Amino acid sequence: MKLNVFSKKNLLDEMQEQKLCKVESRGFWMLWWGLLAALLIQNLGGASARQMAEEWVLFMIACLYGLIECLRNGIWDRHIQPTLGANTIGSLMAGIVVFLLVFAKNKYWPGALCSAIFTFLLCLAATQLTVQLYRKRRERLEHPKEDEDEFTN
Repeated sequence: MKLNVFSKKNLLDEMQEQKLCKVESRGFWMLWWGLLAALLIQNLGGASARQMAEEWVLFMIACLYGLIECLRNGIWDRHIQPTLGANTIGSLMAGIVVFLLVFAKNKYWPGALCSAIFTFLLCLAATQLTVQLYRKRRERLEHPKEDEDEFTN
């Protein structure tokens, strides 16, 4: 008698499938925010980059996975539009957080200000590039190119 505990058939109904997706999503975001908090606390506590490396690698893997899969599927966000204004506000918030963190750690406001400005510009450039990739992918998904073989026959 062969016991098969793994089935390729989905054993969940639609409601259970939707709830499982919600549970997995919450788990991902708890992991993401937890790793971010751990990195910030360790940084403020004076931990070296070497001490924070494992958390940073896991955090970056989660970030890259989310970014790549959302772009691949033509998804931006539930609540935020992919606009210059939204990206500017998000980048400004990142710059303010970096200013506060660097100033709290070093007590040197010119260095904190330079770090904040650099972070703002880098985040704005990265989000604007990501918006362009998103729009290109969205266009491809909404209007797939016709197969050229159909027209040659």
